[in-house]
Amino acid sequence: MPFAEEPPSQLTRRRWNSHLRNLLGAATGAGLCLWAADLWGASGFWNRKDPSTWTTDEVLQLTTRSPWARSARVLPKPGRDRGSFQPIAPEVGGGRAGGRGTGPEPVVTVMEVIVVWESAQPLRDALKYRFPADFADRYVIGVHDLPAAKDRENVMATLQARGQSPVDAGVVLERQGGSVLLFGFSKELLPLTASDKDVLFTLNTDRFSVRTKFDPKEMLYRGMLAL
Repeated sequence: MPFAEEPPSQLTRRRWNSHLRNLLGAATGAGLCLWAADLWGASGFWNRKDPSTWTTDEVLQLTTRSPWARSARVLPKPGRDRGSFQPIAPEVGGGRAGGRGTGPEPVVTVMEVIVVWESAQPLRDALKYRFPADFADRYVIGVHDLPAAKDRENVMATLQARGQSPVDAGVVLERQGGSVLLFGFSKELLPLTASDKDVLFTLNTDRFSVRTKFDPKEMLYRGMLAL
């Protein structure tokens, strides 16, 4: 999948800047360039350049739009109000979206989060952080830009490769004031290889769900599977 297009409309420049500040602990600067290079495989910058030379823009690219980082829609559960998850709802017919008026059906922007395979070596090389001991020998997947904590009762997450049984997260950690959740999945219970396909991450709460897929054959770092 080439990265030759603008970021999704739901992920504004302000949110992208905020996301990188949260990950790196530093401001990114005012503008973000658009990348017109092939992200995947040996041609990805992570396989061509030493981590010490990665630029801020490249780290942002790695942590938001790469084989280890996927955007995913927040899907409200049946009976829940989609508008309740929106930080800013557009005005429609004199009121805000999500209202119960008799005017036109409100138009609600679909909310997205970023799901990051944070235990992968390129992410570790880029971000330089260490996980608590409870995350040892686990795949660590982070979900960024989550809805407010009040919308996250009974959080459950699973990881599943095609043809295998799903594995529940054995460790969950809240980070950055609740805007990020980290989930740890046992490598022993779910041994993954580059030949596995469609590794599905699913997050469920009482109010919404998030689903996204990773492709291990794309998650190669310097010739080795990086999970």
